[in-house]
Amino acid sequence: MTIAAQPADAVPSPAARLRQDLDAWARASGRPADLRLLLRLCLLEPGFQLALSLRLQEALGRVPFIGRLLRRLVWYGTTIWTSCHIAPGASFGGGLFIPHPAGIVVGAGTRVGSHASIYQQVTLGRSDPDIAEEPSIGDHCLLGAGAKILGAITLGDHVTIGANAVVLADVPSGRTAVGIPARILDTAAERAGLSYLTPQSSGRRWSP
Repeated sequence: MTIAAQPADAVPSPAARLRQDLDAWARASGRPADLRLLLRLCLLEPGFQLALSLRLQEALGRVPFIGRLLRRLVWYGTTIWTSCHIAPGASFGGGLFIPHPAGIVVGAGTRVGSHASIYQQVTLGRSDPDIAEEPSIGDHCLLGAGAKILGAITLGDHVTIGANAVVLADVPSGRTAVGIPARILDTAAERAGLSYLTPQSSGRRWSP
């Protein structure tokens, strides 16, 4: 996983992460990652607008003296505009795909790896409001609608979380977890029941 701390010069820039975000949306739509798609997403797609705001906030956070203030102002406007409360201290790898940005809540210490897919009403945060412990999410993870990942837990790479699952413990790489509280599915037949979560599974494509 790439969620572990890296040297500053090894961390992709906000612009590089935005390019990865665009590539993720291009794959989901089956369209080339060109200027036409970028303009379409910036103007018409709230999910990409949210990703764009996150990258802008990352860039502003690097500006000396007034960067933190500017970042806070952009964060506030984004929260009001999208109804998603994503704390400035949360971090997201490149390739972020949020097709339905509504009601998403992410705590300040949360770390999300690259190529994550996050659906509506997902919560990533504390299990105890008095203890500052947030989850770490690996690369290529899919978090289904309404999923809650709470506490100082780790999701490995290529993890799928089913809709409305409440995850309170670590999930190993490559596994699928569903239910309240979440349990890890053991068989291929059980995992096949969640194929609806991936746009590619039915031959349908997302279209902005």
